[in-house]
Amino acid sequence: MKEPSSIIIAGSTGLIGHHLLNEALKNEEIQHVYSLTRRPLDDICSKLIQVINPELTIDKEQVKDNVPKVGFITLGTTIKKAGSKARLKAIDVSLVVDVAQSMHDIGVERIYVVSCVGASSSAFSHYLKCKGEMEEKVSAIGFKNVTFMQPGPLSGTRAKTRSDEALLQWIMKLFNPLMKGFLLNYKPIHGEIVAQSMLDLALRNSDSEGGYRYTSRDMFALINK
Repeated sequence: MKEPSSIIIAGSTGLIGHHLLNEALKNEEIQHVYSLTRRPLDDICSKLIQVINPELTIDKEQVKDNVPKVGFITLGTTIKKAGSKARLKAIDVSLVVDVAQSMHDIGVERIYVVSCVGASSSAFSHYLKCKGEMEEKVSAIGFKNVTFMQPGPLSGTRAKTRSDEALLQWIMKLFNPLMKGFLLNYKPIHGEIVAQSMLDLALRNSDSEGGYRYTSRDMFALINK
């Protein structure tokens, strides 16, 4: 089983993406890390290759020396931050799908995308419906392997704290002792655990094909092995 020597990450300035970038830069099995962002990162590392583009697109010429076979997308927003349902869909569906297509076009074969527990194109919730539509469209692009991470409420420190998430995290802490079995999917999960799970899966399942989904329960199990 050959480990990926080059990877690409879109969304490395967010909660999960930042942890994922740090983990990838520390991992000795990964020789080149492309970071697709709208603005420069402060991180300095010899194996970090920053690709800065307002549209978050990348072309073959930019990766011709070390084509990444594994891609990660940790992009996403909330209705409150986006400001409207249309804007939420533009980010959580259109942007994510466009970035995934861009990655596929440069040679990425396996992709790991952050979604959400309960994602479904038939969901009543606009947020969950958008995540479901995104999953369907990314799955149809033609990757060798597509893995969706479906965490429940996220915990951890963001560059900009969301008050609604902070309140939810506080409430959920009261119920943590009761959250077992299926309910673990709704237990607050740290962004670092999601990032570690994504990278671990990418390194271990280099020959896997098809589509997979991992909930918070699955991710807790991966990290505790």
